Amino acid sequence: MLRNRKAPLRRQRRRAAGLFAAVLTPILLLALSGCGATWVVACPPALAGHDVVYVLGRGWHTQIGLAADRLEGSLGVFRTIFPGARAVMFGYGKRTFMVAPPDKISEFVLGPIPGPAVIEVIGLNVSPPEAYGTEGMIALALPPGGAEKLSRFLWNDLQQDRAGGPRLVAGGPFGGSLFYAARSGYDLFHSCNTWIAEALHAAGLPIESDFLVLSGQMMARAAGAATTQCRAAAAGTPHVRP
Repeated sequence: MLRNRKAPLRRQRRRAAGLFAAVLTPILLLALSGCGATWVVACPPALAGHDVVYVLGRGWHTQIGLAADRLEGSLGVFRTIFPGARAVMFGYGKRTFMVAPPDKISEFVLGPIPGPAVIEVIGLNVSPPEAYGTEGMIALALPPGGAEKLSRFLWNDLQQDRAGGPRLVAGGPFGGSLFYAARSGYDLFHSCNTWIAEALHAAGLPIESDFLVLSGQMMARAAGAATTQCRAAAAGTPHVRP
């Protein structure tokens, strides 16, 4: 009798879960997409004489890129992993979500649930704007020592293998893309967007990760920093802090 009473309840719960997924998923995907915002690469005068970090927004996901010859310290290992690369891109995400892309609504809904993270590393044989185009791309001038600080942040969040190199998890979705284990963990409030903001802040840029969840928020903050740099360059005043 007890089983018979619970069976309808279980069916109701399953239907409720299905309805929840059907309603919540489109909302999540719309929010994570940044509502279709477009961003443009910064003005060249602001970048003259500085190392440059590229911020790429692609729907719900963001990445950063640095010239391969500006990878400092231990992070320089990626020049060996990607011989001949002109630039290297770094992205962040939940391991199960990134390594095995979801194909069901229920898997999208489970995406924000906390779990181990990976760092996707992509070797490019051209510059990031040449590889991805300027739409959705923001270039920021780094302050003196910024490339070293950014490299240190990225390396410190990479797990190491027994040989001391980055611990490979899986091949990426295309040639030149690899997934490495991250030290930090993923959750809704520590996503690729939060991680990118933390990396840029560590590099010395005035970008904060507080109250940041969506890619649109991340790109808006990067665009604000780029606008400040452009205005300072036009005025002939320093635009990056030491």
